[in-house]
Amino acid sequence: MENGQFLRNLWYFALEGRKLRKGRLQTKEVLGEKIAFGRNPDGKPFALKDNCPHRGVPLSEGTFDGQTIRCCYHGWEFDCTGACQKIPALADGALELKRIKISSYPCKELNGAIWVYMQDGKYPDHDPEVRFPDLMVPADKRLLHIDTVRIPAGMDEAVIGLIDPAHVTFVHQSWFWRTAKSARLKQKQFEPVGLGFKMVRHKPSANSKGYSMFKGQTSTEITFQLPGHRLEHIQVGETDTILSITLLTPINERLTELNHFAYSSLNFTKYIYWPLRKLGKVFIGQDVRVFEKLSKGLQNEPKQMLLGDPDAQARWYFDLKKKWHLCIEQKTQFSNPLKPQMLSWIT
Repeated sequence: MENGQFLRNLWYFALEGRKLRKGRLQTKEVLGEKIAFGRNPDGKPFALKDNCPHRGVPLSEGTFDGQTIRCCYHGWEFDCTGACQKIPALADGALELKRIKISSYPCKELNGAIWVYMQDGKYPDHDPEVRFPDLMVPADKRLLHIDTVRIPAGMDEAVIGLIDPAHVTFVHQSWFWRTAKSARLKQKQFEPVGLGFKMVRHKPSANSKGYSMFKGQTSTEITFQLPGHRLEHIQVGETDTILSITLLTPINERLTELNHFAYSSLNFTKYIYWPLRKLGKVFIGQDVRVFEKLSKGLQNEPKQMLLGDPDAQARWYFDLKKKWHLCIEQKTQFSNPLKPQMLSWIT
């Protein structure tokens, strides 16, 4: 594969739908590729390689009227599928313009989030819809955006940090959540599921104060799925649901974007959204500061260790990645290599 950190033939979160307005292109780097996002005349999102096929000038530097993209260099025009419509400098119409087309990416909007499918050019997948992520949110509901930050680390380091239970004791000390003195033994059952694994549904830890705000019985289930999606599903009573969703998108080999969203079926959520968002930013900010320090250490290219149950999820991530790469290369159906297991750690 071209880069061991990047997983292809999978969907990645690109941007919030509200940030993609009609008649405007927005460029973003994903897996080291510059992509121009826009909306077609019907309002549906599209994604094109952000280069004019003529001389390579970014399409996003040109103009877009909601229907036609015009390159700023020689005025070449393209529709929203990337098909060339006009080359102003041509004196005759002998050239078949339909043969000129910008590379496009499958693109989809759901729950107010825009996703892009990063296909492997050497081992393409002809049915991207099969792998579209299930965030367990009703199709007619929108995600509540909490925060977006860029972590100065590659995708592997970002994922390991996302699923690491042991750092909580030292990084996420907050009066409203946990204190250093509250660390205790945890034992959790894990099972393989889909492209990842889940911490089987259980009663929230007694030393996690945040759950105490919910009335009635609560239970939580935490799921991780390739390429880097973490979902905490909290059940409140018999009917209500709260979701904490973290989506990692690799910008390039050294930079990863973390997007945190929430969803709740509880009516009072809209009244506490801003306080919750502020608390979410505190948690994420704590992680970012640690990653800034980690990035300095990684400049020395140190050897790293994954030891015991606290690091088991990190080892599982690399096992899943290895299996995914192998299945793509061999063009075989992915089968989850993990087994059910009970893990223990102190946090």
